[in-house]
Amino acid sequence: MRNEKKEAAEEEEEEEKKFRWLDVVRYAAAGVVALLAVGVLVGAIVVVLRPDALVMKVIHGSMLVNLPPPSLTFTFQLEVDNPSGRDTMSFTDMSVAVLAVSVSGGGVISMANLFYLPNITDLQPGKMMQVVTTQWTTNPEAEVGDYFVRRLSRGETMAVTLRVQGILITRLDTLNGDGPVHTSKANVTYTCFNVKLGVDKSLNSTDDVSCNSKQWRI
Repeated sequence: MRNEKKEAAEEEEEEEKKFRWLDVVRYAAAGVVALLAVGVLVGAIVVVLRPDALVMKVIHGSMLVNLPPPSLTFTFQLEVDNPSGRDTMSFTDMSVAVLAVSVSGGGVISMANLFYLPNITDLQPGKMMQVVTTQWTTNPEAEVGDYFVRRLSRGETMAVTLRVQGILITRLDTLNGDGPVHTSKANVTYTCFNVKLGVDKSLNSTDDVSCNSKQWRI
């Protein structure tokens, strides 16, 4: 009888050990699932809060100049697209610098003055808009620069780079429209290479030029 009781006790102890190991395995599995869930949640938050940038291009890839003395008139058109699935975007405090490489010295020459554009406000997800601007100068040599005035007066077409700078405001709203969940701001610079600057009206039929962007969170 004693041997039977001893064997029964040993079997019971072995069963308890097995159940303890099963509990350990269950807790370990639950911990792994919890860690995976946290990782997925963090990844989702990062994706949601990561700021996208507006997609910008120069329509016809050109800046057309009209030369009635004593002023120069500049006309160009930007297309801006919001590629985000949920974010509403605004682009404010926009300025445009025009840069060219000198044909003689090889250095970079910029127009003396910047062009300023109207704000883009509350561009909805998946939407696009076009910004057309016409700006003129009353003192071309001082406001544009002698290098550009001389070449444009000769009817030349030159390749320039447009550098568009501004503040990008990204707003993520709740699904039911109760208000913003998250708002971020970033300084953004768009660089548009090989834009044609000239007086030839056929420039209005050339291909669009896409712009590269860089942004820095504020």
